[in-house]
Amino acid sequence: MVVDHPLSPGGTTHALLDANVLLPPRLSDILFDMCLLGLFSARWSLNIEAEFLRNWSKVALKRGGDTASRTARQAFAEEKKAEKRLACYKGAVAEHAVFGHDHPAMLAKVPSAVDPRDKHVAAAGLVLLDYARQFNEKDKVFIVSSNLRHLAVSDMAQLGVGVVSPGQFIDHLAQADGARVGRALDNCVNSLENPPYTRVLLLDTLLLHGARKTVQHFSREWGVTPASIGARRK
Repeated sequence: MVVDHPLSPGGTTHALLDANVLLPPRLSDILFDMCLLGLFSARWSLNIEAEFLRNWSKVALKRGGDTASRTARQAFAEEKKAEKRLACYKGAVAEHAVFGHDHPAMLAKVPSAVDPRDKHVAAAGLVLLDYARQFNEKDKVFIVSSNLRHLAVSDMAQLGVGVVSPGQFIDHLAQADGARVGRALDNCVNSLENPPYTRVLLLDTLLLHGARKTVQHFSREWGVTPASIGARRK
C-alpha cells in the first residue's frame, strides 16, 4: 500500500489519539475522515479505549445538562452508544492498536515531567516511535491530545515524539495538504444527516478545538463564517 502522508514525505505519520480527542463526537468525526483519506494513520491503546468508555457517559450527560435527573436506563444507553462508536473507530482503522506501552522498561523511558496519570499515553507514543524507527527514518510520531500541560511537550519532543493539540494537528495537515483536508471536511459534512451538519457548524467545531488557521482558510474558500464569530460581530 502506497502511503502519502503530507507531514512525513516518504514515510508514515503515526498519530496517537488520546481519549480526550476521541470523546468529542464532531472532532473525532473530522479526524477519522482525514485518516480515511490517507492524511495520517490513527493509533490508540487499550488504556485509551478504557478511558474513552469510562468517560463517555460523563461527557454525554454533561452535554445534556441536569445530570442528577438522568436515569440508570439513560446511562446504560450512553454506555452502549460509546461501545458502538468505539467499534466504528476500530472498524475504520484495522491496525490501530498499540501494545507494550505498559512494560516497565517502556514506562521508565517516560520523562518525569509527564503526569503519572498520563504516563501510559506518553509510553504509547514512545512505543510507536520505536516501531517507526525500525522501518523508516522518515516516519513521524505525534500524540494528539487536549491535555498538553500533563504530557511534557518539550521533553517528549527531545525524544522524537511531537505532542500537539487537535487544533495544531489539523492546522499542520491543512497547511501541508489543504486540498485533501478540504475533501475530508466535506466528507464529514455530507455524512452527517441526522441531525444535519453544515460547513458553518464544522468551522465552529474546528474553532472550538483551536484549528484557527484552518478555519481562516476554509472560511474564505467556502465564503462562510463560523457562527461564533458572526455572533461576536453583531
